[in-house]
Amino acid sequence: MAKQYTFEFPGTKEMFLMQIKGPDDRRRIFYIDDYIVELSENEIRFGVARGGHSGGYWFIPTITEFADKITFCGTIKYIDPYTNETGIKRIINKIEEAFIFIIFLPILIFLEVCFFFSCVVRRILKKPIPKEETDETRLCNLMENHLGCKRVYRKAK
Repeated sequence: MAKQYTFEFPGTKEMFLMQIKGPDDRRRIFYIDDYIVELSENEIRFGVARGGHSGGYWFIPTITEFADKITFCGTIKYIDPYTNETGIKRIINKIEEAFIFIIFLPILIFLEVCFFFSCVVRRILKKPIPKEETDETRLCNLMENHLGCKRVYRKAK
């Protein structure tokens, strides 16, 4: 079961939308640093991290408004770019991916060997390896630091 995330914004939905876009802005997609905010008629989606070939991890919350406060509650989901493709188009895409994999396999092996030796050298020199951010930390960074929301921790039932 996917982990549930809850954030609160101290204001109305209109106030939240105004901080993302201007009053006369008709765009649907907004870029905030490395994040994406996509607006539709009744849904707001937050692009948290890229994943794979044009796929990505999205926070698609259920939005609840109560007493001048908005609550975003949802999970992080991976959305595959080929979800809606069927038949011959999907087969051609898979064949293209296989050819690209075969072409780049020697390069990937070379890079893995280089990475292995760089890790060995770092260990010998005792330099720490920097940690990568997780989808959870990127979501919290977007919602708390860029959009002014506050994370709410709920007890498990």
